[in-house]
Amino acid sequence: MPSTTPPKPMELFLLTEAQQAEFLTLYHAEAQQHRAPDKRLSSFIEQRYANFNYYGKTLKATDSLQGETGNCLSLAILTTAYARLIDVDVDYQLVYSVPVYELIDDTLYVSSHIRSRVSSPLEHNRETNQISYSRSFIDYFPSARRQRGQYISEQHFISMFYQNVAAELLKQNDDEAAFSYLMKALQIAPDNVAALNALAVLHRRKQDFLTAEKLYRFILDYYPVNLNAMINFREMLTLQGRHKEAYALNETISQINDPNPYEWIFLADEAIQHGQLARAERYLERAQHLAPYLDEIYFRYAHIDYQRGRTTSAEQHLFTAHQFARSVDRRQLYKAKLGALHAAE
Repeated sequence: MPSTTPPKPMELFLLTEAQQAEFLTLYHAEAQQHRAPDKRLSSFIEQRYANFNYYGKTLKATDSLQGETGNCLSLAILTTAYARLIDVDVDYQLVYSVPVYELIDDTLYVSSHIRSRVSSPLEHNRETNQISYSRSFIDYFPSARRQRGQYISEQHFISMFYQNVAAELLKQNDDEAAFSYLMKALQIAPDNVAALNALAVLHRRKQDFLTAEKLYRFILDYYPVNLNAMINFREMLTLQGRHKEAYALNETISQINDPNPYEWIFLADEAIQHGQLARAERYLERAQHLAPYLDEIYFRYAHIDYQRGRTTSAEQHLFTAHQFARSVDRRQLYKAKLGALHAAE
Protein backbone atom coordinates (compact mmCIF):
# COMPACT_ATOMS: atom_id res chain seq x y z
CA MET A 1 0.00 0.00 0.00
CA PRO A 2 1.19 3.57 -0.65
CA SER A 3 2.97 5.08 2.33
CA THR A 4 1.35 8.49 1.86
CA THR A 5 -2.31 9.29 1.34
CA PRO A 6 -2.74 12.33 -0.94
CA PRO A 7 -4.91 15.17 0.35
CA LYS A 8 -8.41 15.59 -1.06
CA PRO A 9 -8.76 18.25 -3.79
CA MET A 10 -10.82 20.52 -1.53
CA GLU A 11 -8.00 20.49 1.03
CA LEU A 12 -5.60 22.17 -1.43
CA PHE A 13 -7.47 25.47 -1.13
CA LEU A 14 -8.20 25.59 2.59
CA LEU A 15 -6.94 28.57 4.57
CA THR A 16 -6.83 29.08 8.31
CA GLU A 17 -9.19 31.61 9.89
CA ALA A 18 -6.26 33.96 10.48
CA GLN A 19 -5.15 33.67 6.84
CA GLN A 20 -8.69 34.39 5.63
CA ALA A 21 -9.05 37.36 7.97
CA GLU A 22 -5.75 38.86 6.82
CA PHE A 23 -6.95 38.87 3.22
CA LEU A 24 -10.57 39.91 3.81
CA THR A 25 -9.58 42.83 6.04
CA LEU A 26 -7.48 44.35 3.29
CA TYR A 27 -9.94 43.37 0.56
CA HIS A 28 -12.86 45.12 2.28
CA ALA A 29 -10.85 48.15 3.39
CA GLU A 30 -12.55 51.44 2.51
CA ALA A 31 -9.51 52.60 0.55
CA GLN A 32 -9.89 49.59 -1.78
CA GLN A 33 -13.57 49.95 -2.63
CA HIS A 34 -13.03 51.98 -5.78
CA ARG A 35 -11.07 49.10 -7.34
CA ALA A 36 -12.49 46.06 -9.13
CA PRO A 37 -12.39 42.85 -7.06
CA ASP A 38 -9.77 41.21 -9.30
CA LYS A 39 -7.48 44.24 -8.93
CA ARG A 40 -7.77 44.11 -5.13
CA LEU A 41 -6.95 40.40 -5.15
CA SER A 42 -4.02 40.86 -7.52
CA SER A 43 -2.63 43.74 -5.46
CA PHE A 44 -2.89 41.76 -2.21
CA ILE A 45 -1.08 38.74 -3.64
CA GLU A 46 1.61 40.92 -5.17
CA GLN A 47 2.30 42.48 -1.76
CA ARG A 48 1.95 39.21 0.16
CA TYR A 49 4.32 37.35 -2.18
CA ALA A 50 6.94 40.10 -2.36
CA ASN A 51 9.23 38.38 0.14
CA PHE A 52 8.40 34.81 -0.80
CA ASN A 53 11.10 32.36 -1.75
CA TYR A 54 10.37 30.96 -5.21
CA TYR A 55 11.14 27.30 -4.63
CA GLY A 56 10.43 24.29 -6.80
CA LYS A 57 8.03 22.67 -4.37
CA THR A 58 4.29 22.27 -4.90
CA LEU A 59 2.34 23.18 -1.78
CA LYS A 60 -1.22 23.57 -0.56
CA ALA A 61 -2.42 27.13 -0.03
CA THR A 62 -2.07 27.21 3.76
CA ASP A 63 1.39 25.56 3.67
CA SER A 64 2.60 28.01 1.05
CA LEU A 65 1.58 30.95 3.24
CA GLN A 66 3.03 29.49 6.43
CA GLY A 67 6.37 28.71 4.83
CA GLU A 68 6.41 31.79 2.58
CA THR A 69 7.53 29.61 -0.30
CA GLY A 70 6.13 27.70 -3.25
CA ASN A 71 6.41 27.38 -7.04
CA CYS A 72 4.13 28.82 -9.73
CA LEU A 73 1.50 26.11 -9.21
CA SER A 74 1.50 26.88 -5.48
CA LEU A 75 0.87 30.53 -6.34
CA ALA A 76 -2.07 29.55 -8.56
CA ILE A 77 -3.49 27.37 -5.78
CA LEU A 78 -3.20 30.24 -3.31
CA THR A 79 -4.83 32.60 -5.81
CA THR A 80 -7.73 30.18 -6.15
CA ALA A 81 -8.08 29.89 -2.38
CA TYR A 82 -8.45 33.66 -2.05
CA ALA A 83 -10.72 33.92 -5.10
CA ARG A 84 -13.15 31.44 -3.56
CA LEU A 85 -13.65 33.84 -0.64
CA ILE A 86 -14.92 36.64 -2.92
CA ASP A 87 -16.82 37.19 -6.17
CA VAL A 88 -13.94 36.48 -8.54
CA ASP A 89 -13.58 33.78 -11.20
CA VAL A 90 -10.26 32.05 -11.87
CA ASP A 91 -8.92 30.17 -14.86
CA TYR A 92 -5.48 28.84 -15.64
CA GLN A 93 -3.12 29.26 -18.56
CA LEU A 94 0.04 27.35 -19.41
CA VAL A 95 3.05 29.44 -20.40
CA TYR A 96 5.77 27.97 -22.59
CA SER A 97 8.42 30.67 -22.54
CA VAL A 98 9.90 29.49 -19.23
CA PRO A 99 9.91 25.69 -19.26
CA VAL A 100 12.26 24.04 -16.80
CA TYR A 101 14.08 20.92 -17.93
CA GLU A 102 16.05 18.77 -15.53
CA LEU A 103 17.82 15.47 -16.11
CA ILE A 104 18.32 13.32 -13.00
CA ASP A 105 20.09 10.01 -13.59
CA ASP A 106 18.38 8.75 -16.76
CA THR A 107 14.99 10.42 -16.30
CA LEU A 108 13.94 13.71 -17.88
CA TYR A 109 11.67 15.99 -15.82
CA VAL A 110 9.83 18.85 -17.55
CA SER A 111 8.03 21.47 -15.45
CA SER A 112 5.47 23.66 -17.18
CA HIS A 113 4.92 27.21 -16.05
CA ILE A 114 1.37 28.28 -15.21
CA ARG A 115 -0.32 31.57 -14.42
CA SER A 116 -3.79 32.48 -13.15
CA ARG A 117 -6.31 34.88 -14.69
CA VAL A 118 -8.82 36.36 -12.26
CA SER A 119 -11.96 38.03 -13.59
CA SER A 120 -14.70 40.13 -12.00
CA PRO A 121 -17.83 41.71 -13.57
CA LEU A 122 -17.23 45.35 -14.45
CA GLU A 123 -20.33 46.58 -16.28
CA HIS A 124 -23.65 45.14 -17.45
CA ASN A 125 -25.06 46.61 -20.68
CA ARG A 126 -28.80 46.10 -20.31
CA GLU A 127 -29.49 46.94 -23.96
CA THR A 128 -27.22 44.20 -25.32
CA ASN A 129 -27.32 42.05 -22.16
CA GLN A 130 -23.55 41.81 -22.33
CA ILE A 131 -21.25 41.91 -19.33
CA SER A 132 -17.78 43.40 -19.51
CA TYR A 133 -15.10 42.09 -17.18
CA SER A 134 -12.03 43.40 -15.42
CA ARG A 135 -9.20 40.87 -15.59
CA SER A 136 -5.81 40.50 -13.95
CA PHE A 137 -3.05 37.97 -14.51
CA ILE A 138 -1.15 36.67 -11.48
CA ASP A 139 2.25 35.28 -12.33
CA TYR A 140 5.69 34.91 -10.78
CA PHE A 141 7.25 35.89 -14.11
CA PRO A 142 5.21 38.65 -15.82
CA SER A 143 7.63 38.71 -18.78
CA ALA A 144 6.49 35.16 -19.60
CA ARG A 145 3.18 36.56 -20.82
CA ARG A 146 4.60 37.14 -24.27
CA GLN A 147 4.29 33.43 -25.15
CA ARG A 148 0.95 32.19 -23.94
CA GLY A 149 -0.28 28.62 -24.09
CA GLN A 150 -3.74 27.14 -23.86
CA TYR A 151 -6.12 27.50 -20.96
CA ILE A 152 -6.71 24.32 -19.01
CA SER A 153 -9.69 23.05 -17.07
CA GLU A 154 -9.88 23.23 -13.28
CA GLN A 155 -9.72 19.42 -13.19
CA HIS A 156 -6.47 19.39 -15.15
CA PHE A 157 -5.10 22.17 -12.93
CA ILE A 158 -5.90 20.19 -9.77
CA SER A 159 -4.47 17.05 -11.37
CA MET A 160 -1.22 18.96 -11.93
CA PHE A 161 -0.84 19.36 -8.17
CA TYR A 162 -0.73 15.60 -7.65
CA GLN A 163 1.44 15.11 -10.74
CA ASN A 164 3.96 17.69 -9.49
CA VAL A 165 4.13 16.23 -6.00
CA ALA A 166 4.59 12.76 -7.55
CA ALA A 167 7.56 14.04 -9.57
CA GLU A 168 9.09 15.50 -6.39
CA LEU A 169 8.59 12.15 -4.64
CA LEU A 170 10.20 10.31 -7.56
CA LYS A 171 13.28 12.51 -7.20
CA GLN A 172 13.38 11.50 -3.52
CA ASN A 173 13.01 7.81 -4.49
CA ASP A 174 9.74 7.54 -2.55
CA ASP A 175 8.13 5.39 -5.25
CA GLU A 176 5.16 4.16 -3.23
CA ALA A 177 4.00 7.65 -2.32
CA ALA A 178 4.65 8.81 -5.91
CA PHE A 179 2.42 6.00 -7.20
CA SER A 180 -0.36 7.09 -4.85
CA TYR A 181 -0.20 10.69 -6.09
CA LEU A 182 -0.07 9.64 -9.75
CA MET A 183 -3.17 7.51 -9.33
CA LYS A 184 -4.93 10.51 -7.81
CA ALA A 185 -3.80 12.75 -10.68
CA LEU A 186 -5.14 10.30 -13.27
CA GLN A 187 -8.36 9.75 -11.35
CA ILE A 188 -9.05 13.48 -11.65
CA ALA A 189 -7.76 13.92 -15.24
CA PRO A 190 -7.25 10.60 -17.09
CA ASP A 191 -5.75 12.49 -20.06
CA ASN A 192 -2.93 14.02 -17.99
CA VAL A 193 -0.02 13.03 -20.22
CA ALA A 194 2.65 14.16 -17.78
CA ALA A 195 1.18 11.87 -15.11
CA LEU A 196 1.05 8.96 -17.57
CA ASN A 197 4.69 9.54 -18.48
CA ALA A 198 5.68 9.66 -14.80
CA LEU A 199 3.78 6.43 -14.23
CA ALA A 200 5.79 4.81 -17.04
CA VAL A 201 9.01 6.04 -15.41
CA LEU A 202 7.88 4.52 -12.12
CA HIS A 203 7.14 1.12 -13.71
CA ARG A 204 10.51 1.20 -15.45
CA ARG A 205 12.21 1.84 -12.11
CA LYS A 206 10.50 -1.25 -10.73
CA GLN A 207 11.85 -3.28 -13.69
CA ASP A 208 8.30 -3.65 -15.03
CA PHE A 209 9.40 -2.85 -18.57
CA LEU A 210 6.32 -4.41 -20.15
CA THR A 211 3.89 -2.02 -18.42
CA ALA A 212 6.22 0.94 -18.93
CA GLU A 213 6.40 0.22 -22.67
CA LYS A 214 2.62 -0.09 -22.92
CA LEU A 215 2.27 3.31 -21.27
CA TYR A 216 4.86 4.95 -23.53
CA ARG A 217 3.23 3.51 -26.65
CA PHE A 218 -0.20 4.57 -25.43
CA ILE A 219 1.04 8.15 -24.95
CA LEU A 220 2.74 8.25 -28.35
CA ASP A 221 -0.32 6.80 -30.11
CA TYR A 222 -2.33 9.81 -28.97
CA TYR A 223 0.48 12.40 -28.75
CA PRO A 224 3.07 11.37 -31.40
CA VAL A 225 5.46 14.25 -30.68
CA ASN A 226 5.46 14.16 -26.89
CA LEU A 227 9.21 14.61 -26.48
CA ASN A 228 9.29 13.87 -22.78
CA ALA A 229 7.77 10.42 -23.36
CA MET A 230 9.92 9.82 -26.46
CA ILE A 231 13.17 10.60 -24.67
CA ASN A 232 12.32 8.54 -21.60
CA PHE A 233 11.18 5.65 -23.83
CA ARG A 234 14.40 5.87 -25.81
CA GLU A 235 16.43 5.70 -22.59
CA MET A 236 14.52 2.61 -21.51
CA LEU A 237 15.13 0.91 -24.86
CA THR A 238 18.84 1.69 -24.55
CA LEU A 239 18.85 0.32 -21.03
CA GLN A 240 17.34 -2.92 -22.35
CA GLY A 241 19.96 -3.20 -25.09
CA ARG A 242 17.37 -2.60 -27.82
CA HIS A 243 19.71 -0.25 -29.66
CA LYS A 244 18.11 -0.60 -33.10
CA GLU A 245 14.71 0.52 -31.79
CA ALA A 246 16.32 3.27 -29.71
CA TYR A 247 18.18 4.50 -32.82
CA ALA A 248 14.94 4.56 -34.85
CA LEU A 249 13.23 6.56 -32.13
CA ASN A 250 16.21 8.90 -32.00
CA GLU A 251 15.88 9.50 -35.74
CA THR A 252 12.24 10.49 -35.22
CA ILE A 253 13.23 12.86 -32.43
CA SER A 254 15.96 14.48 -34.55
CA GLN A 255 13.41 15.41 -37.23
CA ILE A 256 11.31 17.38 -34.78
CA ASN A 257 11.90 21.08 -34.16
CA ASP A 258 12.94 20.17 -30.66
CA PRO A 259 12.35 22.67 -27.83
CA ASN A 260 14.01 20.30 -25.37
CA PRO A 261 17.56 21.52 -24.55
CA TYR A 262 18.65 18.08 -23.38
CA GLU A 263 18.17 16.64 -26.84
CA TRP A 264 20.74 19.13 -28.17
CA ILE A 265 23.03 18.32 -25.24
CA PHE A 266 22.76 14.61 -26.09
CA LEU A 267 23.63 15.37 -29.73
CA ALA A 268 26.58 17.50 -28.58
CA ASP A 269 27.85 14.58 -26.49
CA GLU A 270 27.72 12.30 -29.54
CA ALA A 271 29.60 14.88 -31.62
CA ILE A 272 32.27 15.28 -28.90
CA GLN A 273 32.76 11.50 -28.78
CA HIS A 274 33.42 11.54 -32.54
CA GLY A 275 35.79 14.51 -32.31
CA GLN A 276 33.34 16.83 -34.12
CA LEU A 277 33.89 19.80 -31.81
CA ALA A 278 32.53 22.53 -34.11
CA ARG A 279 29.30 20.58 -34.57
CA ALA A 280 29.09 20.02 -30.82
CA GLU A 281 29.36 23.76 -30.23
CA ARG A 282 26.48 24.39 -32.64
CA TYR A 283 24.32 21.93 -30.73
CA LEU A 284 25.25 23.56 -27.44
CA GLU A 285 24.32 26.97 -28.84
CA ARG A 286 20.83 25.61 -29.56
CA ALA A 287 20.59 24.23 -26.04
CA GLN A 288 21.83 27.48 -24.52
CA HIS A 289 19.24 29.48 -26.48
CA LEU A 290 16.47 27.24 -25.12
CA ALA A 291 17.67 26.90 -21.51
CA PRO A 292 20.51 29.27 -20.56
CA TYR A 293 20.15 28.20 -16.91
CA LEU A 294 21.48 24.63 -17.40
CA ASP A 295 24.93 24.13 -15.90
CA GLU A 296 25.51 21.03 -18.08
CA ILE A 297 25.76 23.24 -21.17
CA TYR A 298 28.66 25.31 -19.82
CA PHE A 299 30.43 22.23 -18.51
CA ARG A 300 30.47 20.82 -22.04
CA TYR A 301 31.62 24.15 -23.45
CA ALA A 302 34.53 23.95 -20.98
CA HIS A 303 35.34 20.43 -22.16
CA ILE A 304 35.53 21.62 -25.78
CA ASP A 305 37.61 24.64 -24.75
CA TYR A 306 40.08 22.37 -22.96
CA GLN A 307 40.32 20.09 -26.00
CA ARG A 308 41.20 23.12 -28.12
CA GLY A 309 43.68 24.56 -25.62
CA ARG A 310 41.50 27.54 -24.69
CA THR A 311 42.22 27.47 -20.97
CA THR A 312 40.87 30.94 -20.12
CA SER A 313 37.58 30.25 -21.88
CA ALA A 314 37.35 26.84 -20.18
CA GLU A 315 37.75 28.53 -16.79
CA GLN A 316 35.02 31.05 -17.61
CA HIS A 317 32.62 28.32 -18.67
CA LEU A 318 33.37 26.25 -15.56
CA PHE A 319 32.77 29.31 -13.39
CA THR A 320 29.38 29.84 -15.09
CA ALA A 321 28.54 26.15 -14.65
CA HIS A 322 29.40 26.49 -10.95
CA GLN A 323 27.07 29.50 -10.64
CA PHE A 324 24.14 27.65 -12.26
CA ALA A 325 24.73 24.27 -10.57
CA ARG A 326 21.54 22.89 -8.98
CA SER A 327 23.21 20.55 -6.50
CA VAL A 328 26.10 20.59 -4.05
CA ASP A 329 27.73 17.62 -5.83
CA ARG A 330 27.83 19.49 -9.12
CA ARG A 331 29.21 22.64 -7.54
CA GLN A 332 31.97 20.57 -5.95
CA LEU A 333 32.69 18.89 -9.30
CA TYR A 334 33.04 22.21 -11.11
CA LYS A 335 35.15 23.64 -8.29
CA ALA A 336 37.47 20.63 -8.51
CA LYS A 337 37.75 21.01 -12.29
CA LEU A 338 38.60 24.71 -11.86
CA GLY A 339 41.26 23.78 -9.32
CA ALA A 340 42.74 21.22 -11.72
CA LEU A 341 42.87 23.81 -14.51
CA HIS A 342 44.64 26.34 -12.29
CA ALA A 343 47.14 23.69 -11.14
CA ALA A 344 47.93 22.81 -14.75
CA GLU A 345 48.76 26.40 -15.70
